This record gives sequence, structure tokens and C-alpha cells, in this order.
Amino acid sequence: MALASSWNPGLAGEVGAAAGYEALGYNINVLLAPGINIIRNPLCGRNFEYYSEDPVLSGTMGAAFVGGIQSHGVGASVKHFACNNQETNRGHNNALVGMRALREIYLKGFEICVKEASPWTLMTSYNSLNGLPVQESPWLITGILRNEWGFDGLVMTDWSIVPHNPAAQLHAGNDLFMPGSDNQVQDIIDGVRNGTIDGADLDRACAKVIQLGKRTWHGDKNQAPDLKRGAAVSKIAACESAVLLENRNMLPLETAGTAALFGVRSYNLVPVGSGSAYVVSPHVIQLNDAFREAGISTDTELEDLYLKYIAFASADIAYNEKVKVHIGMPLLPELELRRLLIEKAAERDGYAVITIGRTAEEGVDRNLKNDYYLSATERQLIIDVCEAFHSKGKKVAVVLNIAGIIETESWKNMPDAIINMWLPGQEGGTAICDLLTGRANPSGRLAVTFPVDYFDCPSAHNFPYDHPESGKNYDFTDYSEGIYVGYRHYLSKNVAVSYPFGYGLSYTDFEYSALKIKTTKHSVVITFNIRNSGSSSGREAFGIYVSAPAGGLDKPSRELKAFGKTGMLAPGESEPVRIEIPLSRLASYNEKAGEWQTARGQYTLYVGANVEKPCLMGNFRKI
Repeated sequence: MALASSWNPGLAGEVGAAAGYEALGYNINVLLAPGINIIRNPLCGRNFEYYSEDPVLSGTMGAAFVGGIQSHGVGASVKHFACNNQETNRGHNNALVGMRALREIYLKGFEICVKEASPWTLMTSYNSLNGLPVQESPWLITGILRNEWGFDGLVMTDWSIVPHNPAAQLHAGNDLFMPGSDNQVQDIIDGVRNGTIDGADLDRACAKVIQLGKRTWHGDKNQAPDLKRGAAVSKIAACESAVLLENRNMLPLETAGTAALFGVRSYNLVPVGSGSAYVVSPHVIQLNDAFREAGISTDTELEDLYLKYIAFASADIAYNEKVKVHIGMPLLPELELRRLLIEKAAERDGYAVITIGRTAEEGVDRNLKNDYYLSATERQLIIDVCEAFHSKGKKVAVVLNIAGIIETESWKNMPDAIINMWLPGQEGGTAICDLLTGRANPSGRLAVTFPVDYFDCPSAHNFPYDHPESGKNYDFTDYSEGIYVGYRHYLSKNVAVSYPFGYGLSYTDFEYSALKIKTTKHSVVITFNIRNSGSSSGREAFGIYVSAPAGGLDKPSRELKAFGKTGMLAPGESEPVRIEIPLSRLASYNEKAGEWQTARGQYTLYVGANVEKPCLMGNFRKI
């Protein structure tokens, strides 16, 4: 989710290459990533592993990541194919998805990734789709993935928590059962002997396993990787993925004076999520340490208090087993502070930074209380710090160190600045410090919408937000919103949001000009110019949105069809942009006709990352 907020496929490729390089050094043949599933609902426990609510952004970033991994001879495993959009009862939930939504939203990212990057493996999901377990669907795995999209790699199952049906799974197109069991081995042998398993299906699976072995065989043991290389990429990625949400004349910081760092996460950063996506890092740079390394004074009394609390709370959790996670580290509760302590800090310190943290993991979806919504302690901390520091004429910034969307509308006007770092990795503290002080210029744009309230989300009531144990949203989930996921819903239905898709501020300004649109037989070619009209160097992310002609199939008011990012532009410097969009990307899936159709007529094209506030607009005709 953080990487998608960079809107930079080149950066995704660099991060993938860094992961592939390290995997190769440790003799790992396949990296079980990336996740291409759509972020359908803010509460899905694995959203931090996925990219976006938009399939073009998800598929393009995922393809770049795959290319980076496989450039080192390490296979990528694109997952979870398909419609793994909730973790509650993930092994048995039946996703009820209309064919148009399935094709345009939930499969489109996989299609882009498969066609652009040719991943060596793909992982089928646990859930059922429209009544049939995905792992037993020949229509999906063989018909669409292999025959329609041309996938030639190995298909593996997700780690088996679903009933084994080797004959159906093999026939559908799975080549490898993970993690594998003696019972499955015997089932395959028995199935071949009694004729329930087709020998041709088994031969295909064996051939795909051998093919993967040849692709990933590197002979002698490789040298251990230089982890400093990955750390350097991690810092760049964290800086470029950060989204500046608010800035009322505070950032970049004037670093004179002492910084008051509030919040447990200022001293105990959440670098990654939990579950099977958890990554053990050689180090994690904390914000307080990064400030000190940068020569910025911090409030030592606050630091002493927080470090003592962190040591106690960590020991309390460990010894009393108060919190358990599948794999990874539990989130420590926020520390409740007395108002008097905060007021004393406001008297002696120059400004305040509050860090709010969230984690998430597979196997369980997030909660509304104390997760999507701030806890009472967190809300009171923001109120008290803002009131105390503002009464002294001093400013307050909030850093979001979060694994997913949270509610912001009710409190975002209290602090002077808000920067969203997501889960920023091992160099997170340094990246935060560089961004706050202006050593790096924020250039991230939201790859997901922040709604005003959870229940504004189109899937709010068709998601297990109340954690049912049977029935609706447990045994089955109705994707009744159809194609109206994320910004497609909010913009088309005129629903106000807290922060729109593509939103993000910078320390400089950019001007767009010279839009030209040319149509060819198979594509639309768009050219325009971006100029840094501000006073500091920066990069600008941009999107190309398209509105379809009136009539025909119902369409969202606009949809992202392409995106990109400039290089670093000095003040006054310009960069020409050229984007070519295949006409096929304008098509919608007609369920009645069972085919993709591209409407004839006039299309409107919008240029600019923020879906609500494009910078340029033009028209073209499809004849």
C-alpha cells in the first residue's frame, strides 16, 4: 500500500530487485509476493500487502515489482487469485461477484501483471467464487489465466486450510499443492490408479514444476547479500511513498528549538505488518534516534518516559501473553499522558510531533473500535497536545504510521500538519525525519480513498466489520456494489470524502500545460508538460482519467487508465510527458453479450493525480 502511494512503477521495480537480490543471496527460489487483490474495504487485514482500490494502479505496480524480483533469477508468486478481499473465514467464504465487476475490477490487476511481467508462479486463493472453490475452477485457472491471458508459469495453491480435492484441483490447473502433505501424495497416487485423476493433468503439473526448477536453479551456494543495498532502497521508497495530507505553514520544520515527540510509535515504529508478510529487518531506525542523528534536539524527559513504558509494556505482553499475533510483533497500546505533563512540554519545547500507529495481519480483519477509529487515548493525546502547544503559539504535526485506512475527518483540522508514512520499513525513522525537515520533498499520492466515515464505504455492510461467525459476510459475501469500488463510488455518487484517491501535497508547486491528444487505430496518445513552478525541487505524480460517452453500459464518472511520475525537477524545470493508452483499456465488460466492448463517441480525458481536481482536460472521439 505504501509503495503504490509512490505512483512510481520504476521505484516498485527497484524495491522488487532489492528483494530479489537478497532472496538470491539466501538461496530462496520464489518470493511469495506481490499481492494484487483490490483494496475493496478499509478493514481487510491484508490490505497493507495489496496496492490499491484501482486495478490499473495495482496491476502496473505489481508488474514492475515482479520484473524487479525476477531480474535476479528469483520467481515471484502473484497472489491471491482471486477475490481474497477479506480475512474473516478466508478458507471457506464464498465471494458472490458479478461478472462485470469480476472482470473489470478484481481480475484486471492480475491480467495486467500477467501480461506485462510474465510472473513465474501464481497462487490461487482459499475462498470460493460464486459457489465454487477457486482452487477447483477450470474456468478461472485454465480458461482465463492460461488460455485467455497466456500465463505459462506454475500455479500453486495457498497454504492448505481448505479441504483437499486433488483431482479437482489438478484438473482446474493447479500444479503444486502447498505446503504439501503425505495424505495429498497418497491421494494423487490413488487418484491415478483409480482413474479419478487424469494423467494429462498430472503430467502438466510435473512439467510446470520442472520448468520452475530450471528457471530458479543457480548451482552453487550464493554469497550472502549486502544488506546495506536494500537499506538504501528502503529509505528512498519510504520517502517517495509518504503522502503529505495537511500542511498549514508548519512543514518543512524550522529545527531550532527542542522537538517534543509524543506517541509510542515515535520510539517504537511499526516498520512492517504481521502475518506471513512480516519481514525481519537487520535494524529499524526509530524517529527519536533519527532526530538525534540529524542534530535535532528532542525532549529527553518525554523520551525517558516512553522508553520505560515500552520496556514494561513489551515485557507485560510477552510474559502474560496478553496479545498474540500469527507472525510478527503485537502493537503496544498508546500511553495515556496527564495534561500537566503535556503543558510542561509545551512550555520548554519548540514544537510537537505525534506518531499514531497501526498494524494488521492475515487471518483476521481489522476492527472499527480502537483501530479504524482512534482510541480514546489517542484522540485525547491529539487534543491535549494541540491545545497546549497552540496556546503557546507553537505547532503540532501528526505522523501516521499505519497499516491501512483510518478515520481522519473528525480530527484532521486540529494539528498543523499530517504526513502519512504507512508502514515505512527499516529506515522509517530517517525517512520521517528527512520529510519533516525538508531534506526530502513528499511526492506520494493516495492509492486509496479515505472516507469521511467507515459506513460511507460502498462495501461497508457487505463486509464482516462486526466479525460474524456464520451467515452473511462469513459464509458468503455479496459484492453488491459491483464496479463501484473506492473512488468510482464516491465520485460517481457525489459522496464527500476526507481525502480523495490521488490526493497528496508537496513543498513545491507544479504547472500542467500543452495537452495534446491523438488517436490511432489501436491507442490514444497523450502528451503534456509539467513544470516545477515552486521554490524547491520535487517530483510530481500524475494520473490519466477517462470518462466514457453517455449511453450504453453504465460507467463511473471517471476511471484511471494510466499514471506515472516525473523525475526530480528543480524550480523552473520542466518535463515533457508522453502516455499511450491502448483503446482496449477503455472497454467495459458486457455481461449479456459475454464480451469486452469499447463504446463509440466522445471521451473526456482528465490529467492530474487527484481524481477530484484534475489539472488539464480534453476530449477525443472513438469512431
